[in-house]
Amino acid sequence: MKDYTYALDKFLDKYNSTFIFIDYDYGYAGNTLSRIISASPEFYWKGNPILYPDDVEGFYVVYDDPTAPHFASFTEQHLCCTHTKDDFMYPDSKPSRIRDFITEYKNIISKKVCVNSHNQDTHILFPNNTVIRLCGKEPTFRFFKSRDRYVEPQHNSNVINVDVNDIFSKNYTTFETTYLDLCNKLNITPRINSVRAFLLLWLEKQERYKNL
Repeated sequence: MKDYTYALDKFLDKYNSTFIFIDYDYGYAGNTLSRIISASPEFYWKGNPILYPDDVEGFYVVYDDPTAPHFASFTEQHLCCTHTKDDFMYPDSKPSRIRDFITEYKNIISKKVCVNSHNQDTHILFPNNTVIRLCGKEPTFRFFKSRDRYVEPQHNSNVINVDVNDIFSKNYTTFETTYLDLCNKLNITPRINSVRAFLLLWLEKQERYKNL
């Protein structure tokens, strides 16, 4: 199968003010971060990114392709994850996925769009795009036993570093300070109450899974 990533790269670079990358390691909740960012009216999302619960737009089970299963188990995805069937992870070299992505977003360039990636180097690949990097000590909300991972921040001019344990903190002040700082750097409108409610419910789901 021919790799059309070059066409995607050209599109993302051309509209660099539209596409905001979220770089994160596995288990660092990049999907959840993209949802709370997309709750601001400056971002585009089909439906309501922080609607909970709902089988169409909110939390629901993503059925994996058996040939490419997700690292999380079915139960974990059902109780913990915030994936959607429309998630696009950069890079996705499938021609159909790239075509659908460009077709969907080419007419909404006046809005901003989150693009998730496990690459950890999109700040180099796309120096003109803003990159939000989830960093810090491996979060405890997902895993039973820490693997002592630590994701270092990247000090590049196009990178906004966000500590994963601060943005998803149960402590309100820590969350609020981190969230408002991120909104200020992105120049977007905060949605503190609705975002906080969404995150608290999501964190509760993590605890429920651990208690099974």
